[in-house]
Amino acid sequence: MVWVTWRQHRVEILVAALLLAAVAVPLIVTGMAMHRDYTAGGVAACVTDPSGHRGCAQVVDQFVQRHTEWANRLIWVLFLPALAGVFIGAPMLAREFEHGTWRLAFTQSVTRTRWLAAKLSITAVAVAAVAAGYAVLFSWWRAPLDEIGGRLHTSAFVVAAPSLVAVTLFAFAVGVIAGALLRRTIAAMAATLAAFVAVRVTMEEYARPYYLTPRVRVTDPALAADTGWRPDTDWTVAEHWVDASGRRLSEGEEREIVQQIYGDGTAVYGPGSPVERYLAEHGLRHYSEFHPNSGFWPMQAIESAWFLAFAAALLAAAVWIVRRRTT
Repeated sequence: MVWVTWRQHRVEILVAALLLAAVAVPLIVTGMAMHRDYTAGGVAACVTDPSGHRGCAQVVDQFVQRHTEWANRLIWVLFLPALAGVFIGAPMLAREFEHGTWRLAFTQSVTRTRWLAAKLSITAVAVAAVAAGYAVLFSWWRAPLDEIGGRLHTSAFVVAAPSLVAVTLFAFAVGVIAGALLRRTIAAMAATLAAFVAVRVTMEEYARPYYLTPRVRVTDPALAADTGWRPDTDWTVAEHWVDASGRRLSEGEEREIVQQIYGDGTAVYGPGSPVERYLAEHGLRHYSEFHPNSGFWPMQAIESAWFLAFAAALLAAAVWIVRRRTT
């Protein structure tokens, strides 16, 4: 079964491995340059002891600007799991049913349950291994930027090994069950992409900010002091203004204040800006909900558990569907 499964899916797995190798070359080259720049340029010293070095804000800002372009290019990593689902998971069973080869497979000495288990488990392990390789590479590359901005933001969070592997297995499972249900390769691929994006966006936008209870911070513009640059590794999930009694202002009230201050001009925020002076003069304060960087691993564990559970349920359902519809 191992040899048969390998022969059936070796092209997809080899393409994924070759793509990883191709991506590794520019990332290793640029990553090594960025890691050297991080140390030699004084950025590491600023991150370690911000108050002990002058001009850290400018040093760090220049470093980030130099490497932002490559960091932005890595946004395509978000689509890697979808590729596994669309091009490996979806055709796996759909192609068998579409071409009728499942009849031959089910007349061999190997039981259909064993055939399905071997086919799914071997391919899933290969997919997980390639995803882990991508995760290690991307996490290493991003390390200096994550020391500055934290690991909870999407661009850093989604490339970490637990999450990327779990989400990739989920996408693979979505493709498998889509193929079992639709039995047409193109239809299964389209359904896989649509379902994966829907679940991924929902988890990203509405579930992940509340895997853990956010901490709350209230700051008074009248008392806030400029302490100079320091790493901003917290992940802020909500920001509001509150009055002296603690009541949150509505979005409409906030817009009215900004319009009152700036009219139709461009709003400027930050220390010393007109809006900050207005807040201080009228007793308004900043209210924010955030996750500290220390929540990275607990949130990784929670997200990975969810997606692995989804994947296991979908694969079990696919096995049940195939057994039921081919008896």
